[in-house]
Amino acid sequence: MQNVDDIFKELGGTGSVARMIDVKQSAASEMRRRGSIPVKYWPQLVSSAASVGVVIDNDFLVSLHAHSPERAA
Repeated sequence: MQNVDDIFKELGGTGSVARMIDVKQSAASEMRRRGSIPVKYWPQLVSSAASVGVVIDNDFLVSLHAHSPERAA
């Protein structure tokens, strides 16, 4: 996985991620569009991803967000 969109794809799409982090699908869709997942959702995302066999940790999320093209501007 190299970006936030890849996380969404790996976890089954926008609806699946929305359920994992307990937000409306529209909120998850906006996160995906922005390429950024707010930090407050990371613990639930990490836990939920692990429960479906996808390894995501906080260090990975920090690295991913720190190197986001939007952050470089």
